[in-house]
Amino acid sequence: MAAGLVGVSLGGAALFNYLVIGSSDPSRKKPASACESPRDFGESRDDDDDHDDPFGSFLDQADEAQRFEQCLAYHRSLLRSYHSRWDWANAQGRIPTTSWPRNIPSDEDAGAIMTDLRFCARSPNFRSDKDYCDRLRFRVGSYLLMKIDPESQKRGLKIVRDLAERGHADGMCSYATCLNDGRAGLDPNPQQAVVWWRLCADMHSHSQSLYELGVALYTGEGCPEDESQAVRFWRSAANLGHPSAAYMLGDCLLDGVGIERDRAEALEWLITAAELGHRGARSRVLAVLEKENDRDYGSFTDASRQTLKKSVLQSQQNGVALSGEIRDEKEGSFQQRVSIERRYTIGGGSRNPVVLARRKTIVQESRAD
Repeated sequence: MAAGLVGVSLGGAALFNYLVIGSSDPSRKKPASACESPRDFGESRDDDDDHDDPFGSFLDQADEAQRFEQCLAYHRSLLRSYHSRWDWANAQGRIPTTSWPRNIPSDEDAGAIMTDLRFCARSPNFRSDKDYCDRLRFRVGSYLLMKIDPESQKRGLKIVRDLAERGHADGMCSYATCLNDGRAGLDPNPQQAVVWWRLCADMHSHSQSLYELGVALYTGEGCPEDESQAVRFWRSAANLGHPSAAYMLGDCLLDGVGIERDRAEALEWLITAAELGHRGARSRVLAVLEKENDRDYGSFTDASRQTLKKSVLQSQQNGVALSGEIRDEKEGSFQQRVSIERRYTIGGGSRNPVVLARRKTIVQESRAD
């Protein structure tokens, strides 16, 4: 295994083909819901169809709006339950945080785990579970990478790199993160990070690696930007129970980024993230469901997204159009008022610095617990 993984390297077009064209079609499941949609959520309509059949586009938007209102009504009937389960003061509602990795030992526990690691091969746990020692190694490596002093970080890097080169799933993902961020004295190398995340996703269907691949494609860092592929990776990770991926999938569905806009399904995925313990998703869902009450949930105050006000101010300062009408010069064309929620009101994808800053903010909030 080590010989096959050491020195993994791809670049340019080869990296894009490996990451996107060579990817397998992810599952297109959606969360169980009372808010059903008649269409396949995994498919996005070609934008050219909107110009060819503007009236059909109008009907689709009306259907989307109707389903969203039905979904809102259903979940508003559950508000009392959400308040009870998601109240941080309620100890039973405190699901572990969404940050990864989740099992980094504390300073108090690290010494005992290092001792266990020294003798793990003779432990009864090892005899019944051959991955036991590698799980201990990963916990120790993760702990050392979090330390301030460079020597500890280098020791941690060596541990996770050795695990990665032997095909250990968490080790591969962690090593990719070190490459991406330039940790422990490494030069930042987002391209190689993407390769390792992709290898890990292919070998292990690793939810964190799938999530990170979505982030890379969403921001265009380490690989060419591809919003639709980002959504597919996030959907795969969300179907594996990854809270941050569910959050990002909901956000993209809400704005129509990489997939046709569907606020009903967006709300379902945000609620899924909330039920998995994502506190930002909990605040955001409550902001959507209680919009008419003008309730303040910190930065989650508007019905569409927590970064809206910030984006409006940044866009105004940069002279970016925030709203307007889509017009076809042909006679009898359909005219539509564009909402700030829609991605094409800003345009340019991650090449637009306003959009890129906004996307990075959303990603950072998805990582938060």
